[in-house]
Amino acid sequence: MNSENLTFSQRLSDKRITQANDLLGVKVIQKLIGYALFLLGATRSRISSSLNMAPGSVRSLILSVNRKGLPALEDQRSKISYFRPPPSPLITLALEAREDCLRVKSGSENFQIDIPASNIVQKKVILLTLLQNGLLKQSEVAEALNLSQDRTGKLVDILQRKDVKGIIDRRHGQKNDYRFTPDVKAELIQQFVIDIYTQGKTSGEQLALHLNQRCELVLSPRSILHHLSALGLNRIKTSLLANLTELKKNSEYIKMEA
Repeated sequence: MNSENLTFSQRLSDKRITQANDLLGVKVIQKLIGYALFLLGATRSRISSSLNMAPGSVRSLILSVNRKGLPALEDQRSKISYFRPPPSPLITLALEAREDCLRVKSGSENFQIDIPASNIVQKKVILLTLLQNGLLKQSEVAEALNLSQDRTGKLVDILQRKDVKGIIDRRHGQKNDYRFTPDVKAELIQQFVIDIYTQGKTSGEQLALHLNQRCELVLSPRSILHHLSALGLNRIKTSLLANLTELKKNSEYIKMEA
């Protein structure tokens, strides 16, 4: 491109620069013109004298634009930018406890991850990783894992230092399943049915309380939930209540007929 073949109008130049100054600011336009003159072949000294810029400023401008692109034309301290790309929207995740799984989903519901309730280690690894990367709050992860916030924070550190093997629960009680004997599991199933029938719902804490009151069993809510999932009882909560209710209605109807 040969700029000597171009015809320049001082009147149009003044008008256009004034409009551009109003839109982008005087300093930005001065830098933009300075870099354009550099591209057209003007020497740094001529650019400096024409725009009343210090020679060092011209040199810094050229280096900065070549390195950073158009954002270098602006004051980097400014919160408003005409050249910087808009910041990426923050990803927000939410947890949803379901009967057979824990669902991790985005706020806009563009995607979701279902973690089976029985997959304890998988749930720990996924939730702690998301917490570590700032995508979930420590309080909601602690609640989902049935742990204190302090313990949850320590597990994040352990996962980072020791990988998955560091957060696997190695307590012999869980490994050998010695507390949940067939008799204990039978009482758990029985209490599960009782709670569903009498109260229409149940939880780990509720079952632990009622088993302690009725059978003098001391079981942790966390272990109870694990075995409910392993036995598949979480999957029949709704259908069991519906069937029991229907049986009760039929029984009352038969009595009335009799």
